[in-house]
Amino acid sequence: MTKIARSLIAVTVMFTAAIILVAAMNGNYVNAQSTEGVNTFGANGYMGNLALSPAALQALNASQDTNLNFVLGGDWSFDVANGQLQDFKVELNRHSLSGHEVETHVINGLTDAAPLTNNTGNEIVLIGNNTQFKGIADIQTLETGKVWKDVPILVYLINGHILNVSFDVAKTEGHFLNLPLIGVVKTITEGSDGSQANATST
Repeated sequence: MTKIARSLIAVTVMFTAAIILVAAMNGNYVNAQSTEGVNTFGANGYMGNLALSPAALQALNASQDTNLNFVLGGDWSFDVANGQLQDFKVELNRHSLSGHEVETHVINGLTDAAPLTNNTGNEIVLIGNNTQFKGIADIQTLETGKVWKDVPILVYLINGHILNVSFDVAKTEGHFLNLPLIGVVKTITEGSDGSQANATST
């Protein structure tokens, strides 16, 4: 097994562990959630995913530079005011393993945004640097003009450090390999004055 293959397996193991952590944190968050929390806040950061088909984990070479194996990167941000989502943006660059840019996906806003649980009524709140909400969005591909319309999206902000964005598989035609997008938080700000709640070193 080559050094590159071992490194990719290690990355995949860490990625899988992150998904398990998301599930565990989601359960803990729902159990601990109360009606208290900050209802005006914002967050931003960057995305970084390595998405590989199972076969690529066994042997990585030029012949596997296909549409099933790619690297994702980009930026994201959202703002909440008085419990209502005001802004949600994701710009995602998708590159093949050979390093050329394949396409750019953009999400600009969520409609029907609401918390995933009803423990806080209809308000999206930040509790202990955690929040979660859902909404509907169009995902646009800039290079080709292709748009996936009315895609259900789930968003989890975990411990002020990790963002998890999941898409409806059928609505996106399996384009993202049924994998969530994992992002890193740069800053979270609380209140209308923008006081900093958390900062992740970049």
